[in-house]
Amino acid sequence: MNALGDIGLMAAPVRAELQFRTVAGRTHLARQFTPHPFHITRPFHHPGGLSGMATLYLQSSAGGVYSGDDLSLDITVEAGAQAHVTTQASTIVHDARGRDGVKQSVSLAVAKGARLDYLPDPAILMSGAKLCNRVTATIGKDARVILADAQLSHDPQGRARPFAWLENEVEILGPDGPLLLDRFELSGTDWPARTGGFSCSGMMIVVGDPGAGPAMLQAADALPGIYAGLSVFEDRRIALIRFLASDGAVLTKVMKTMWRAAATTLDGTAPAERRK
Repeated sequence: MNALGDIGLMAAPVRAELQFRTVAGRTHLARQFTPHPFHITRPFHHPGGLSGMATLYLQSSAGGVYSGDDLSLDITVEAGAQAHVTTQASTIVHDARGRDGVKQSVSLAVAKGARLDYLPDPAILMSGAKLCNRVTATIGKDARVILADAQLSHDPQGRARPFAWLENEVEILGPDGPLLLDRFELSGTDWPARTGGFSCSGMMIVVGDPGAGPAMLQAADALPGIYAGLSVFEDRRIALIRFLASDGAVLTKVMKTMWRAAATTLDGTAPAERRK
């Protein structure tokens, strides 16, 4: 039995939905349903960004996620639409204090010829935190996706007290079936040994152009405090880079740097910066 499955009843599930659609060559938010604790900024078209791409920032009205939370987010990008979805800041996973963990699931549906950059800031696993995180992306023909997923371990009291448990799964599905499944389970006490002393870990996946992989790796290798490895699946048109970072500032920098390298490869031009 995993660490989340034998603790008690979870809170009532909360589900949010976002749907993007192209109208007259520009992508707009066609549908939104964002109950508490979900919140979003008004989507906008970034000057100097990819023509027609909508940018949207996810926010929280709760100051993080707490013991017993069961949260899900569905993002649909219709055929030909282009969306850049990120978060205003990192998500704090609070100490479970021996109770239920947090369940968080994200479903991304990217239709034929669409583009989605899904770039949430890292989850901050506080001492005693328990998180089950699942991301599933269903990719249509000729769709392109940049997907980030990262975590960092933090003890606000500076006593090196670890988080309790992390289950993490990222799955990519194509028109004809599964393309990639990345899954691991890790206790906080095992984190230092598994990461070689690094406090942060993550990955970035590009679907649609595996040539983005070497560009991301080159960008990561140019930064201090980073240990990165690249996997390229030419037949599935996927590049995946895993990395470890020495601290939160380095983690933020490497994610931004790799996204810029990936987007430049996909679009042939450097993307406009999205400030936080």
